[in-house]
Amino acid sequence: MENFFGPNYKKYIIIPAIIAIIMIIISFVAPGFSQGIDLTGGNLIIIRSQTELSEQDITSILNEEFDLAELKVSTIASPTGYGAWIEYSKDPLAAQAEEMINNSIKTIEDEPTSTAYSIEAITLLGKEVEEYGNAKLALLSAQDALASYKEDFSSRFQSALTTKLGLGEDVEFQKKEISQTLGQESQFAAAQIFIFGMVLIAVVIFLAFRQFVPSIAIILAMVFDILAGLTGMALMNIPLSLTTIPALLMLVGYSVDTDIMLTTRLLKDKTGSARARAASSMKTGLTMTGTTLAALSAMIIISYFNQIEVIYYIATILLFGLIGDVISTWLMNAPILIWFVERVKK
Repeated sequence: MENFFGPNYKKYIIIPAIIAIIMIIISFVAPGFSQGIDLTGGNLIIIRSQTELSEQDITSILNEEFDLAELKVSTIASPTGYGAWIEYSKDPLAAQAEEMINNSIKTIEDEPTSTAYSIEAITLLGKEVEEYGNAKLALLSAQDALASYKEDFSSRFQSALTTKLGLGEDVEFQKKEISQTLGQESQFAAAQIFIFGMVLIAVVIFLAFRQFVPSIAIILAMVFDILAGLTGMALMNIPLSLTTIPALLMLVGYSVDTDIMLTTRLLKDKTGSARARAASSMKTGLTMTGTTLAALSAMIIISYFNQIEVIYYIATILLFGLIGDVISTWLMNAPILIWFVERVKK
């Protein structure tokens, strides 16, 4: 390892450059990462059962029984049981009724006697319209009608899958629903958090080293690591959500550690040559990353077998990102810093 950064060390940069192009294609073109319902709005049904679940069978049943837009089905099998994740966009009828109810809420203060929106929602949902003394009673009836419609749909949904898949009494259903408006607001807030976090990290790096090339090298490595995390999300079908965005920011924190350690050793330590200091830093850095990778591997295995979705998502993103960090730190950042230090010395 002492001779790793030999005379041709600059050629190492070709490797991360090629890998970066491949990761961009995988992340944004094919297959590309998807957005979760936290950001887009929609419904998520989680099924846990001791009976084997087939992605093809679930998709076929739902297409026959229901008209679900943007249907996505994924399954998992482990020694502790079987699971399925079913995502679909909001029912158009329910979405239209919700919009009418929201309009009724907005107008009820200005027009206390206006029942038009509420009655329209009740009619749309196929419920019987009654005589209402005021707008608030009509609004309550519309909200009850919507809740009844959703409950009936959920009952039919579960009954269809339970009966046609032959699921026993041990089957469990869990539902999560996010409105499109809330999803858009979450998407905007998540983008703000991510951009603000990245800007703060970049500012801290520039203040710490006060030199352009080393700071840019760290930021390039940071971008490479995020690309690696997004690639893992695309390959493992992990959606971008309010859970996985913090995982990407955690990844930046983990990965920047080795880059800062390398940069500090090369810029502030004057003993030995720059290449020798880089090789010494590489030993330390790989040890640090190796222990973290071992811990993440254990987290992935345990969370997979126990179907703990959140831990599995976070650990998988961090694993891919730290593998990318090994490439970006020692095949890109290190050659750039060695070149910079030797150039300054001359």
